[in-house]
Order: sequence, then structure tokens, then C-alpha cells
Amino acid sequence: MSVDRRRLVALAAAIAALAAFALLTVNVVAVGASAWDRALFRQLYSGESDWTGGRTPGQSDAVLNGAEPILHRLADARVLLLLVVAIFVTLVLLRRARAAAFFTAAVAITAFVSPLKQLVERPSPFPLPHDFSFPSGHATLSMTIAAGVVAVARGRWRRVAVVLGALLVLAVGVAVIADSGHWPSDVLAGWCLALAWVAALYAVAGRWLEGSADRLSVVQPRAAGSG
Repeated sequence: MSVDRRRLVALAAAIAALAAFALLTVNVVAVGASAWDRALFRQLYSGESDWTGGRTPGQSDAVLNGAEPILHRLADARVLLLLVVAIFVTLVLLRRARAAAFFTAAVAITAFVSPLKQLVERPSPFPLPHDFSFPSGHATLSMTIAAGVVAVARGRWRRVAVVLGALLVLAVGVAVIADSGHWPSDVLAGWCLALAWVAALYAVAGRWLEGSADRLSVVQPRAAGSG
């Protein structure tokens, strides 16, 4: 697929993700937690916010309960920030300056999550004063990491990035619901916000990102006798 075609696909994805985010926001403001939101939370909530493995009546998945400690560690903000730094440093060491700049711009959207939370003022499932949950910052950050890496990856590495990124995003999303910090719609909104931002970035800067200045130049030897 050509760069221009990928940019058109990215633009369509950005519009769709932004529309989904807007619909989720309107629903949260007007309704709060919908029936599907409550039902899915009941299935994923661990029963104990300190990860002791307790269950609510709706949760009976032993595999999910056993995986919760691992998911909890993956969702740790320090782990996610360390991953961001590791990816940035790797791109710099690979001398992919444009990719590093694009990835930095991608994760920058997380700076707007806190103001959005203050604007919507949605309480978490177990509300605390001035601790709002929409959209999920962890979900937003994990999706920007995944989408940013997919955008800058090349060749077969892009397929690897899609698989690993999807696993990261799903793990973090489940973790922040299971520890009672977020409703499922908080997570979906974080994913949509991140996808809309990264896709819009690629739609605008895709040609620049894929430009020859981000590649190591190779000087071809002149053919014998050429002048």
C-alpha cells in the first residue's frame, strides 16, 4: 500500500475514532454508566482493588483471575513510561529521527487526558473525591504506544507491532477495569482518543515520516567507464 493510500486510510480511521469518542462522551454525560458498561465491569472486576483475587458473582473466569497480577504490573504507569523511553531511545539509536519525533508527538496526547477528566467529571466505579475516570489515561497511553509503533514500523516489523501492541492494549484495558479504577467505557474512550490522534498525525505527516531523510543514505558505486 502506498504512503498516500495509507494516509487516506488513517484519515478515515481518525474521523471514525473521533466520532466514537464523541458518542461515548455524550452518553457518559447524559446517562452515566449504561447497562452494558455495568455488565462488563461486573464481569471484569476482580472483587478486590488490592488484587487479592476475590470475585463478584458475575466473575467466574479462573484464567483471568490468575492473570490479574501480571496485568496489574503491565498497567503500572512507571512500566508504561519506561516502555515509552525504551522505544524512543531505540529509534534514536537506529538513527530514525523522524520516527522518534513522530512517536513523541503521538504520546503527547496523554497530556490532555487530565483536563478532559476535569471537564467530564465522571466518577469511577468506586468514587473518590476529585478522582475522575473518563477517559482512562492508562488506556490512552497504551494505545498511543501501540499505534505509534505500528505507524513508524516497517515491513514485517509492522505486523509484529500490531500483534504485540494489541496484547499490550488489551492487557492494560482489562487491568484498569479489574482493579475498580475505570468503567469499560472509560477504556474505550481512551482507545478512541489515542487512535484518533495518532491516525490524524499520520494523515498529516505520513509522507514526511516515510521520507528519504529518515533513512540511511547509501552511495551507489559508479559503473566502470561512466563519466
